[in-house]
Amino acid sequence: MVYLQVPPQVIRASVRLESWSTVPPESTTQWSGRDEVELELPGCDLALETVDCGQEAIPLVLPSPGLYRMRWHWIFNREGGPFTSPLAGHREPLPMPPGHEEELNGKDQYCLVQIWRTTAGRRSPS
Repeated sequence: MVYLQVPPQVIRASVRLESWSTVPPESTTQWSGRDEVELELPGCDLALETVDCGQEAIPLVLPSPGLYRMRWHWIFNREGGPFTSPLAGHREPLPMPPGHEEELNGKDQYCLVQIWRTTAGRRSPS
């Protein structure tokens, strides 16, 4: 499970998930933030889970279990800001570079998540 904590001002967000067969190119556009994690995925089905709506299946199925990298980019809607970090002790407004209006589509936050396999998982004997 990957847990993304968002600013308390975010009410509506949209997420785009992309599965890549190789490392995706770095984005040349500005974002409010970016992070990358490595995780072991024992299954191929993914789901999104939110505190208020529970778990929702998504139409993206990974090619096989294994070790994956996951790159997150996020942007906040300049019209809805300022947004502050959800981390304790951080009160400064988060950066909100221009652009991404189409992806935001009136939402408070847009997240682009790119996933690619780094190592295939071991298949259990049948």
